[in-house]
Amino acid sequence: MTKFWLVSLIDRVFVSVAVFLLIFAWINFYVADLWVSFAISLVFTFAVLFLIYFFVGKKNEKAALNRKQIEEMNKFTLAFRLSKESEQKSLLKSILEKNFEVEMIGRKLTYKDAHGKHLVILATEFKKLSENDLINLMSKHIDKKFDCFDIFCNELDFTPKNIFKDKKIFIYDKRKIYQDFFKKTNTYPDCSNLDDKISKFSWADLLKNLFLPAKAKSYFLCGLILIFSSIILPFHIYYLIFASGLMIFAIICKIMPIIKNRQNE
Repeated sequence: MTKFWLVSLIDRVFVSVAVFLLIFAWINFYVADLWVSFAISLVFTFAVLFLIYFFVGKKNEKAALNRKQIEEMNKFTLAFRLSKESEQKSLLKSILEKNFEVEMIGRKLTYKDAHGKHLVILATEFKKLSENDLINLMSKHIDKKFDCFDIFCNELDFTPKNIFKDKKIFIYDKRKIYQDFFKKTNTYPDCSNLDDKISKFSWADLLKNLFLPAKAKSYFLCGLILIFSSIILPFHIYYLIFASGLMIFAIICKIMPIIKNRQNE
């Protein structure tokens, strides 16, 4: 416990010094008197540190829960998309049967509710369903004796509107599929067809690597060198801007673990 307390203290001192140097460099650029710059910088530093740790210290369980739900949603909806059409319809049939009278005639999955007779149409092969895609899908079934059409897709590339006035169209994107079908009925697709070893590029991973705690010292030292350079060398603004960026990076590197720890409490 003492070790973690000491590490936390060192991180807070590091962040405090980095914030002070960042503020002092800019105050000193505009205020000639060194001691006045120092005093003003201390005041601003305490204010900034208070705001930083006030927001970092707030409980953020809701955000952590949302993040976990999004990961779960992406996992199950991806598994649903990758499964065969027959498997998708079989899963939807088992879910719909809990509340409606369902029929599977050939490859057509239908059910009845207060709105009338529904036809389930799968559009999960589209990464983003466009309005033209929807019209093409509907044109194949519009002449059939159905009152409603349930479109299951991944994401939408347009704002839904009433395209066919005499027909009701219900569109379920991955969020609605997860919430209204999988989570609500506690029935989920098989995820064994997912390969967790496949890694794709993501900006989130890039930012995580950019702000690793181990990189804080390097950012801090480079920023410190540039701050002193801005005092003794020409092109002060140039050095100040890059020094500020590096100091901010160093602060973020030290704050990120604190935020994660708070969220996991």
